[in-house]
Amino acid sequence: MRAPIRSKSDPIDTLTAREEQILRRVAKGLSKREFANELSLREKTIKHYMSEILGKLQARNRVEAAIMAHEAWRLK
Repeated sequence: MRAPIRSKSDPIDTLTAREEQILRRVAKGLSKREFANELSLREKTIKHYMSEILGKLQARNRVEAAIMAHEAWRLK
């Protein structure tokens, strides 16, 4: 008898609320400076969050992460 197939959760679902806010802005094409100002964060802090996001999504860069966000959230 085979073991039941487990559905894998989407890595995008592991993002914190702040990480999601940042990734949504990346997916819209905003620069780090633009959304750092929007979120009242320093660019260095944004860079740290992006490193965490890329690690969780196993994405190589911001573009790949943005594509994953578009696919997951059907962004326009």
